[in-house]
This record gives sequence, C-alpha cells and structure tokens, in this order.
Amino acid sequence: MSDAPIAERLLAIFDDLPPQHQVAARWLLDHPHDVALLSMREQAKRVGVPPATMTRLAQRLGYDGFEELKEMYAASLRGHAEHFAGRTEKLLQRRALDGDAALTSDLLADLSGHLKLLSSATTLSAIARAADIVVERERLFCIGARSSFSSAHLAAYLLSLIGEQTVLADGAGSIGLDALRDIGPNDALLAMTIAPYTRVTVEAVAFARERGASIIAITDSNVSPIARQAKATIIVPTSTPSFLQTVAPALIVIECIAALVAARRGKKAVSAIAAAEDHLERFGSYYTDKTNKGRTS
Repeated sequence: MSDAPIAERLLAIFDDLPPQHQVAARWLLDHPHDVALLSMREQAKRVGVPPATMTRLAQRLGYDGFEELKEMYAASLRGHAEHFAGRTEKLLQRRALDGDAALTSDLLADLSGHLKLLSSATTLSAIARAADIVVERERLFCIGARSSFSSAHLAAYLLSLIGEQTVLADGAGSIGLDALRDIGPNDALLAMTIAPYTRVTVEAVAFARERGASIIAITDSNVSPIARQAKATIIVPTSTPSFLQTVAPALIVIECIAALVAARRGKKAVSAIAAAEDHLERFGSYYTDKTNKGRTS
C-alpha cells in the first residue's frame, strides 16, 4: 500500500511524539482506511483529540496539512477499490437484515474479514518466526490477562501436547509473575494483550526482555507497548460489532504457531502426542458412552 512509508515514518518518530500526537499516530497506523474516508474533524472526534492535533501531526510528517496526508491514504484506497467495493456490497446486504440474524451476520462477516487479513505475507512471516523462536528456545512462558488469558492458556496447552516445555503465568493467587523468576536468555515469552493493554502483561514483557528472553508478541498494533520489544510481533485484528474486541484471530494464530512447531519437531512431536494420549486415557479424561458398546447401527 502507498501509505506504508507513512507508517514507517510514524513508527520511527513515535516515541518522541507528545502524548496527544501519539494517540493520533496510533489512529493513523491502526485505521488507514478510515483516514482515507472520514473528515479530519470526524477522525479527531473518534480519536479524542483537537483537530489541530491531526494537522500538526501531518505537518510533522512533512505535509502542508492533514488533507494532503489524507490524500495519500485515499490514493492507496483507490488502488484497492475492488476489495472495498466487495466489502461495501456485503455491508449493504447485512444492513438489510433485521434482529438477531443481522447482528450475528455482522459478527461472522467481521471474523471472516479478519481471517483474510491473517493470510497477509507479513503476518504469515511473523507466525513462522514465532514458531522458529519456540523451537530454538528451551522453554516457552505464556502470559495473557483478562480476555487475552484464553490465548495464553491455549498456547501453553497445545505446545505442551507436542513436547514443548511450557510455563503458564496464570495469576492464580496473584503470583502470576512469580513464574518468570528464573526466565533467561535460553527461554521465550509469548505475550498477548490488546488495547486497553493490561499492566501485568506489559510488565512481564519488560522483565523478560531485561533477562534476555526472546519475546513473541500477539497484539493489535505496531505501537503496542509490547510490540516494539518483541523479536516476533503478530498483529491481530480485533474490531467487532459486539461489546468487546474479538480474540478469535489471536486464538487462530496460536493454533497456527502450534501446527508449525509440530511440523518442525517431526517425529518428536508425534511421540509426545502419543504419550499425552496414553496419559489422558490412563485417567479416563474423556467421556465414553458405555451404553453404545456392543450395539450395531
């Protein structure tokens, strides 16, 4: 996209920007399509900053004003007209629906679009890099709080099934960060957080990096507080018509990482899964309908 150089410049100067300019910069990085379509005042309203802040940020990037910057995004949008025309047509069709079916359709349509975004070359490369890190390190620590906990738990669980040494910092009894006490350069930390970013996850990433561990970040923005500290950063879309951001793309990313790690481990992963199945069977972990034994269909 033609706005890629703009994103690169924003990332390069982000840490030096005043707080309100950082908020506006995050908007440009995370909502390029809205930048192209909405008025400056509407964007400022959504961001929560004065319109002058948007103008000053554009000028800091080397443009005469925000309209000139917006035109760069609009040019990129026109280059992808077919893609957005298709999305607009589907949106009109969904809006014609009523009641529960319309809301469910909106949710599923958003998730479908998110899955397509995960197939980008950048994301696929980041997922592969994350798998490489898991294979290269002795242990994988996993952390995620609140809605992101499900992703951390899934990562620790799936990867343990294929023989990886995983440690879940689950926070039970408020001792979650205690799990990182002996993390070091031979380890990796997989961290998941989306805006508003959880303090415990940000602190865990900072601590793990101080100790020399490799960071795998699954987050929603390149300027997320954990993204810039990571060796592998996977950006997941989170928008949804529902009341809370979706974590479904993050869960899918975890499954992709686990699949790649299993493929890299080869027979070792097969043996580990077989051992896990034997263990589960030993303790009768899964329900068996004994009434169907001996019956024929």
